[in-house]
Amino acid sequence: MPIATSNIPRQLRVGVIGLGRMGQRHAINVAFATPRAKLVAACDLLKDNVAWAQSALPPDTRVYDDEDSFFAHEGLDAILVATETSTHASLAYRALQQGKHVLVEKPISVDQETAEEFAEQVSQFPNLKVMVGFSRRFDQSYQDAKKLISSGAVGKPFLVKSSTNDQYDPSGFFIAYSAKSGGIFMDCGIHDIDMARHLLEITSEDRVKRVFASGTNVRHPELAESGDADNALAIVEYESGKSFTFHLSRTAIHGHDCACEVLGEEAKLIINQNPRLNRLEVADQHGVRTLSTPTYYERFREAFVTEVNEFVACVLDDTTIPSTVQDAIEAGSIAQALTYSFRSGKPVHFNDRNKAVIA
Repeated sequence: MPIATSNIPRQLRVGVIGLGRMGQRHAINVAFATPRAKLVAACDLLKDNVAWAQSALPPDTRVYDDEDSFFAHEGLDAILVATETSTHASLAYRALQQGKHVLVEKPISVDQETAEEFAEQVSQFPNLKVMVGFSRRFDQSYQDAKKLISSGAVGKPFLVKSSTNDQYDPSGFFIAYSAKSGGIFMDCGIHDIDMARHLLEITSEDRVKRVFASGTNVRHPELAESGDADNALAIVEYESGKSFTFHLSRTAIHGHDCACEVLGEEAKLIINQNPRLNRLEVADQHGVRTLSTPTYYERFREAFVTEVNEFVACVLDDTTIPSTVQDAIEAGSIAQALTYSFRSGKPVHFNDRNKAVIA
């Protein structure tokens, strides 16, 4: 008996541009873990990444090694931008100009001026969906915490303490990466900033009072040349009395972990305090231990899958985007101020328009 084609849900035709470490994961998720989407095109300028795509992606996915041909691919509905940070805004805008919905990796740009210009450009396309990839918003543990907060179970949240610790990479990858990423606060800390704002239920009425940052280089002294650090601390205060603080590290020997505490008037929530890879325990001559998540991706594997599925659903069902360009603008403004504070050794105050006052 033939299948009634009217009952088959429409698939969103997606193209992924940027097939580095993050882009490869996105492409795999679109191709094999997003039932309502079809990966029809992929693009990267590097030969090795193109070769990977040709062997790892479905045979009917067209792989390009130049941007013009990729953007000219017939029938694209949406584009996922996972290139290096400095190109996010320009490529996302190009996609919008061609009538494509956009999922763009965070942050939107290494500098706040470009990000704010992009926000203005997005406003010209009210019928297109633009989502920023703040992956922690799609993690089950963080989502459960947010539901408890929204239900009033913890009372008014007033403080978030978080940390993001990446496994030490002896290859020195982050030395070259730092110069293009915007630094540890913009590239790494923006996750902590966005999640703290999300869990504290920060609104447009909440104004930042001041921020302060410090940092040091424990294993990568070369980072000082680009004004970056491999370990950093931050404090962000709001005029309402809400605040958050976080520690960032590129030098964790045990693996990746990112923990978060939310303090409310009635309760405290603790998220991901123990970075276990699984429920296995190893008992040997060293004692009894568990294994840690080796990288950010293992910890948030399912969150990345949920992220792209929610983006696809937002487009096909015309629902509200869960992580917006404005969210990215607010988080980026704080990250930029923290970067300045770290480099200058001075606190940064915000004005009544919620803009950092940087001399």
